[in-house]
Amino acid sequence: MRIKADSKVIKYSDENIVCTFERSSGQLINIANEHMSMTYEGLLIDVGCDGAYIRGSLAFHSFDPLHTWNLPQIEPMRPEESWEFQGYNDNLRELQMFYIKAGLEITVIYTVNCGTLEITTRVRNVQGGKKIINGVAFLLKQVPEGYVTFSFPGNVPHQEFLISELQANEPVITGLVNPIIQTVSDTGHLNILFINEEEKWGTGVYKTQEDVIHYVNVAGVESYLDVNESLTCGALYIQLVGKHNPYLPIRDLYRRKGWSPPTDGHTDGVLYSCHPHGTMDSRFQDRKTIREYAEEFGSLKEMGIDHVWILPIFEHLDRGVYHPTDQKIIDKRYGDDEDVRYFSRTLHDLGMTLLFDYVPHGPSPHDPLGKELIEWASVHRDGTPKLEWDCLSFDMTNPDYRQYTTELVEEHVDRFDIDGSRIDCAMGGLSNWNPVKGNRPSHSSLRGGVCISKAIRDGFVNKNKKPIVTPENFNPVPVYIPYTDIFYDMPLYRVLFELESTHIPPQQYTHRLTRWLHAEMMSTPENYMKLRFLGNHDSVSWVWQKARATAVYGVEKAKALWVLMACIDGIPMIYQGDENASIYHKEGPDLRGFFKDLFTARKEWLGNHFDVNYIFTGTPILAFLRTYKGQKRLVVINLSSEVERCNVPHKWQETLFGQEQVIEAEIVLEGYGYSMLSI
Repeated sequence: MRIKADSKVIKYSDENIVCTFERSSGQLINIANEHMSMTYEGLLIDVGCDGAYIRGSLAFHSFDPLHTWNLPQIEPMRPEESWEFQGYNDNLRELQMFYIKAGLEITVIYTVNCGTLEITTRVRNVQGGKKIINGVAFLLKQVPEGYVTFSFPGNVPHQEFLISELQANEPVITGLVNPIIQTVSDTGHLNILFINEEEKWGTGVYKTQEDVIHYVNVAGVESYLDVNESLTCGALYIQLVGKHNPYLPIRDLYRRKGWSPPTDGHTDGVLYSCHPHGTMDSRFQDRKTIREYAEEFGSLKEMGIDHVWILPIFEHLDRGVYHPTDQKIIDKRYGDDEDVRYFSRTLHDLGMTLLFDYVPHGPSPHDPLGKELIEWASVHRDGTPKLEWDCLSFDMTNPDYRQYTTELVEEHVDRFDIDGSRIDCAMGGLSNWNPVKGNRPSHSSLRGGVCISKAIRDGFVNKNKKPIVTPENFNPVPVYIPYTDIFYDMPLYRVLFELESTHIPPQQYTHRLTRWLHAEMMSTPENYMKLRFLGNHDSVSWVWQKARATAVYGVEKAKALWVLMACIDGIPMIYQGDENASIYHKEGPDLRGFFKDLFTARKEWLGNHFDVNYIFTGTPILAFLRTYKGQKRLVVINLSSEVERCNVPHKWQETLFGQEQVIEAEIVLEGYGYSMLSI
C-alpha cells in the first residue's frame, strides 16, 4: 500500500487501484484503475443520534415501531450539515479519516484489497453523556458521467433504472435487504456493495436537484453509547470492473470473506410442503393424524417428491400452528410420538427425507414455556418484554437459547429420525435493550437470525445427518450462506409478482425475467442452491398474491412457470394442493400427471451438477442451456399465449420432454408451450 499527500490531495493506492481524497476535507473524490475512473463528491456518514440524524441528510424515523421484516426508511433531506474534519492517519496499512460533530467522533477507514476498496466506519461518543444510536447511514455521492443505469441483482425492484429518469430526491428503494447496487455507464460496470453482518439495512438510490447520484445504505443499528464507547457497523465495497464480467469480483469477495455454501448437505431433489390437517388456504380442515397422512406418500413419491417439509405439528392452541406452546411436544391432534416415528419410517422407506418446521421467534408470554424462559425475551428500553405475532421475541443471539435450540433438534433426530428443517422467521428478532454481554441491542436482528440458523443446522450435523436446512430468510444476505443448504427464494417469487402486475408485452416480460435470473445466479456463489416455487402456505392464503398459481397466471402459464422452476438450477418446491385443487377444497385442475412427467424428466435429464447459461432470444420464448461433461440440454419455454418462434445457436437431436418441435432451423412453441431438447 502507498499513501502520498500534497497540499491539495491524498492518494492511497496499490498496484490495482488509486483512490484520491481532498486534503482539506478528507472526502473521496476519485477512484481509478486500468479499466475506468469514477468521480465522487465524497462519502458521507450520518448517524441517527438522540432522535435526529446529526448531518441532517435523512429524515429521522425511529426503529422502535418496526417489525422484523421492516427495513430502515430512506427519506432524503436538505441541507446537509458538515462534519468538522480532524485530519487523517496513514501509519497503518489503511487510511483513516477523522471527523467530529455534536459529541460524536466518526472515523472512516479505507482499505484496498484485491482491487476492491473497502470502507468501514467507527462511531465514538466523545462527550455529552450516554447517547441513543438509531441508524448509521453510508451515502456515496457520485457525479454522473453520460448514460448510467443501475439495478439490484437478485433483489426487487427487478428492472434496470436510468439515472437520468429519476425524479429529484425520490429514491428507488429495495424491497429486501440488499447487498449489491450495480451500475453500467459508457466506461463500464461498477459494483457498490454494502454488507452488515449484524443488522438488516435499507438500500436506495436517488439524485439531487443538482443531478448528484446518492447510493444510500442505512444500517438498522440500535445501541446505547456511553462516553468513550464506540461501535462499528457494516462495510461498503467499491469495485471498478470496466468492460469485464461484473459478477466475478462479487463472487471473489464472498469467497474471501468465507461466505460459501455448505458442502455436506443435500443439493438436489424436489420438495413438497404440507401438513396432515390440509392446507392453510383451506383452513386446515382435513383433520388427519400424521399416521393417516403417511399413507398418501407412496403416490407423492411416484409423482417425484424427494423431500417433505411438514408445517409445524408441535403443541399449539387454537391460535395456529405457527404459535407453538412447546416444540418438544407433538400436538395430540396429529397423533403421538409413535405416529410421528411411523410417518418418518414411511418416508425413509420410500427414499424421502423429512423436514420439521421450527418456529424460533418465541412462545406466547402466557404459555408455561414463555413464563419459564422470559429471560430470553428481548425487552424495550423500559425493561418490558417485546412481542411480535403476540409472542415473545426471543433474542436469538442468547447462547443459552441457541444451545436449547440445538439440543431440541438433536432430540428430534433421536426421537423421530428427521433429516432437516425449514426455519420460520429466520431473519432474526426485535432489538433487545438488555442484551447478553458483548452484544448491542440490534444484534438480535440479523446476527440473531444467522445464529439460530447455525444452531439448528448444528443439531443435524452433530447427529451425523446429511442436513437439508432452509431458513425463511428471503433477504439475499451473504452471511447466511454457510448455514443454508437451500436459499428460500422469495426474491424470485416477488419478481414474478411484480412482472404480472406490470402488464408488459410477453417479449419484454421474458427479457426482464431472463436478465434477472442470470443476475441472481451470477451474484451468488457457485453451487448455492435456491428453493424455487410459485407459492407457499403464506402466499396462497394471506400475503402477496393470496391465491394459487393457477388462479393468478391461469393453468397453462402456471405450468410453463413450473417447468422453469424445475429446470433451472435449484430445488423446486410445490405446496400441498398445487398438484390437485381438490386437496384445498376448490374447483380446479388435477396436475398430478403433469408434475410426474416434469419431475421424471428433471431427474432423468437434468440436475444441479449441470451449469446454466441463459439465452436472450429477443422473443417471448425464455431459453437456457444446461451442460455437464459434454451433455447438453436446451430448455425453451414460451411465456406468451400465442404461437412463438425463435432461433438459437444450437442444433438438437431429440425432444426429451414437452412438445416436439422440428421446423427447419427454428424452434416453434404453442402458447405457453415448453420443450427440453438434447443438443
